[in-house]
Amino acid sequence: MNPNQAPATDRTGRYLEALLDRHLKDLKFSEVTRALRALSAGYVEKREEGGLARALDGRGKRAAFALYYGATHFLATQALVRELNLGFAGGGRATILDLGCGTGVCGAAWALESEAPTHVVGADRSSFALHEARWTYQTLRLKADTSRSIAETLESIRRPEGIAIGWTLNELDDAKRALIADRILPWVLKGSRLLVIEPVSKRVAPWWDEWVGRFPKERCSILERKLRLALPPKVALLARSAGLGTEATVVRALVA
Repeated sequence: MNPNQAPATDRTGRYLEALLDRHLKDLKFSEVTRALRALSAGYVEKREEGGLARALDGRGKRAAFALYYGATHFLATQALVRELNLGFAGGGRATILDLGCGTGVCGAAWALESEAPTHVVGADRSSFALHEARWTYQTLRLKADTSRSIAETLESIRRPEGIAIGWTLNELDDAKRALIADRILPWVLKGSRLLVIEPVSKRVAPWWDEWVGRFPKERCSILERKLRLALPPKVALLARSAGLGTEATVVRALVA
């Protein structure tokens, strides 16, 4: 464990508490519940180019997204990193590139599970997402930078030790997904660790099989997991009140 860091479990708990305080401070629980109910259809069922940016059109929806999806994606990433032993051991600084970082939770969760000092680079086109990502990194006391352009970041960054792409590829078109695959494949072949996470439904992501087929089977693994996550009680209540399940989160992943 990095001597400058508290245990990951302690920091996770404090982060989730801070997340609740941040987004329920000026909004009623019932307001966020209604917003999550309205948001879930647009985010899960109608994810498309620019769909998320259009969906987050009010304070309530932004709070609902950061609370429910942020907490869920953070804990799911953390669970996969632990299970697959992807955390970086001590011995040198590791850069984690988080493409389509959203509120920053995937790269942050990975960094938190690493003994080595980490530098997270989060790239997303949403100004709201990057604002939240910077808050996430600061709250977890992680060294990090953010960028508004995925393409420019891919061109300018040196090969990172880790690449996280969580719940974001489905919001891009085929050309942008191909650009990402073409850029990160040489890094993976040279030893970069890769964690791509998406919902398991092929209806939601019909491009999945073709996209992961770009990566050699001898280097990468494809898996599906039903993750039972310990959501904070208020987040679990929020989900149930909005008609969303809390028993398990089912994901598929590409891992190198």
